[in-house]
Amino acid sequence: MVEETGKIRILECCKKLCEHNLTAMGDVCSLRVDGGMIITDPATDIADITEKDIVFVGKNEAGNALQALHLAIYAHREDVNAIVMNHAPFCVGIAKKLNAVPATLDDMAQIIGPTAKVSPSEDATDILRTLTGRNACLVRNGGVIATGRTLDEAFTGSLVLEKGALCYVGSAIIGKPVKIGLFDAVLMRQVYKLKYSKKDQAAKLKEEQGG
Repeated sequence: MVEETGKIRILECCKKLCEHNLTAMGDVCSLRVDGGMIITDPATDIADITEKDIVFVGKNEAGNALQALHLAIYAHREDVNAIVMNHAPFCVGIAKKLNAVPATLDDMAQIIGPTAKVSPSEDATDILRTLTGRNACLVRNGGVIATGRTLDEAFTGSLVLEKGALCYVGSAIIGKPVKIGLFDAVLMRQVYKLKYSKKDQAAKLKEEQGG
């Protein structure tokens, strides 16, 4: 029951990623479940994912590096229950040039953190280090890894990161790049985590896991 409900939520997440043009071939979504996770097949385009393309992978049963990365994130981050890996155009461009993207929007500061850093590689150790204190990161010459307490939060993180990247690039073209001050960004993040989102995300997690 839990896996079946989770598969439905993953399909909904995939549909939203496509609607917002945030995907490319090889992108995946996963959801933590008892004993491991369920994850989409990277060989199937997100737009074509069906329930049969979403498989269960046990905690010690990774069949490839991508599955191992997702399991490593879940193992090291108890607060993470969902992961979206995608290739949004402005994030992909920034990941090739910068080491971090400062929070340019309030919701980026709240959901992701004061900055979204760029991991130097797809190595799990590099990515876990880059995700420290944050809900998302970019990967050098790659895409975005967005995490969340729920799939909804992970998807929203990927969406606001792309919007933040667009804002940063656009403001840099016409003048000085826009960014929120570090103190304000950290404060927004703490208030979001501890107050405004806690009950909402708990309810969504229960729904995603069939509770």
